[in-house]
Amino acid sequence: MRLACLLALLTLPISACTSSDGAGTAASAAEDPSASSAANEVRTIAGTGAPGIADGPAASATFLMPTGLARGKDGTLYISDEAAQRIRTLSPDGSTVATLAGSGAVEPPGLSVKGGYRDGPAAQARFNRPEGLAIAPDGSVYVADQQNACIRKIAHGIVSTVAGKCDARSTNTGGAAQGRLNDPRSLAFDAKGNLYIADYGVGVLRLGGGGRLSKVDIGTGEPQILGIATSVDATGGPVLVASSPALFIERHPASRTGDITNIRNYAEGSRPFGDPYQLTARDGREFFFSDIRSSTVRYLRLPAPPFVSSVFTRTIAGGTEERPIDNVGFRDGSRESARFNAPGGLAVNGDTLYVADSGNRRIRSVALPPIRLSETGVGTGIIPDSKHYEVAYVGASWAFWDSLGDDSFCAHLEDYMNASHKFSKPVRCHAIRIDGASLPEMEDYVKNVLADERFDEIVMNVTPSAVNAIFPNKTPPSAVAAAVGLRAHTESILKTLQPSHAKLLIAWTYEADDVSDTENLYERQQKLNGKTLPGELIDFRKDFALEYDGLRALPIKEYDEFNDILSHERSADPAPLYGTDDSHMNLRGEDYLARHVARVLSGA
Repeated sequence: MRLACLLALLTLPISACTSSDGAGTAASAAEDPSASSAANEVRTIAGTGAPGIADGPAASATFLMPTGLARGKDGTLYISDEAAQRIRTLSPDGSTVATLAGSGAVEPPGLSVKGGYRDGPAAQARFNRPEGLAIAPDGSVYVADQQNACIRKIAHGIVSTVAGKCDARSTNTGGAAQGRLNDPRSLAFDAKGNLYIADYGVGVLRLGGGGRLSKVDIGTGEPQILGIATSVDATGGPVLVASSPALFIERHPASRTGDITNIRNYAEGSRPFGDPYQLTARDGREFFFSDIRSSTVRYLRLPAPPFVSSVFTRTIAGGTEERPIDNVGFRDGSRESARFNAPGGLAVNGDTLYVADSGNRRIRSVALPPIRLSETGVGTGIIPDSKHYEVAYVGASWAFWDSLGDDSFCAHLEDYMNASHKFSKPVRCHAIRIDGASLPEMEDYVKNVLADERFDEIVMNVTPSAVNAIFPNKTPPSAVAAAVGLRAHTESILKTLQPSHAKLLIAWTYEADDVSDTENLYERQQKLNGKTLPGELIDFRKDFALEYDGLRALPIKEYDEFNDILSHERSADPAPLYGTDDSHMNLRGEDYLARHVARVLSGA
């Protein structure tokens, strides 16, 4: 699976499993990939862009077509230079490119090395379009030798074949001596040392103990698997994610049901994920993938049932268009302005993503943007403690949405609360997103999860539909009934929170079917002539008046967001606070909301 532009770049010869010799030398200095300014968000860390197989200083080294990446425990980047039939390395300090294994001379017109097959000493070994790489627990390097239809291992200076047989393609499985592969593209080890193989045309295979190949059930007949990555979920169980041009497959083999989720790439004629190619995992929910359709690098976040049911993807770097012709090219710089040409393998280390930029014959680094996930419970590695002033913000997805798909609301809230100088400890916010949050769901979560943790403030974002959910027909018979119901649930929460001494803020919020930057709340209210229609705006203070005033007898804080937003929108040329044709906040809206919530929490 390749872009036309990459096919035009070179035509790789497919040879029989025979041997031949070759060499490579030479050249220069790597740059530090850790710079964080916008101008250096995407940087070239190895390769000049000229075709070649020159080793040496990273800045003057050359590649023919770097495709696969893997990062060793010591920080070494392993690179499969597919057209050069070599496995290369970039030293942990980023200074030097070297050849780990593979040989063969560059053939005219200087764009490729003839493929071959030979085990033995690494310097004399031969490969035929090596692509995916994975590092075993013992540090051995495993290679998906694509055109040889086998898996090779590099250890202690020796190359050996561990699965498949050279140029004997088959969909059969079995022991290492009998097992066959078809078109291995990508590799990933799990925590137990099992090797997963994306075998294009077959599906996902597992190379287990004793060298036995077996096919993995991925819940679909999709055979065109290109990328694969493994991680662990919040419970410590294994997660396997595979990609094809049609879908992502998420599998939890250790769960009670062996859960398998197919995330389709086609919805009403769209392709929300482009053409996923290679994958790498940041954790059990967050993955990065290269999109060879748009020549971009993208982010994938998996759902976290039962709270977060949606999958999220966004472009991290390389442009915003879907057509390759609009993005393809070469440019370092900011993530949005940077350009790639058929990006392939990826590796992640903290806040840095490494990219094998195949068509540009370079290795690039991407400084990742801050991505703070909305929590699905306080189980994402951040545990409330006594060193911080801990705030939990519970609500539906709209409160945490922006163009980044993260919980920037919490980042803004922390900034504003700390800037108030009203708190003796640094403020830390936990955004707890419950899709379509109803009042009973929020109550259950606060009472059964948050009350057992150490929080100083708990904020509940309450919408009319959240309150309505406490009634059998989802509509309260009267405003009084709604107020009584809300008070009962709030009192129940307060009783639970008493031992922890956490304070409670109820943030009354508006609700609208369709709010956008072309029709704001103020305009909608004028159309309604002060009346409330089903599914339209509800002003808590105005529509429920004294009934809701009764809640003031409870030891809670209140924030009426509705009137603050109306005031903003009555101003001259107000900047929109919502996404287009969507009632979710945009980044500006999150900042606005966080500023006002911080004002209430700090007692201003």
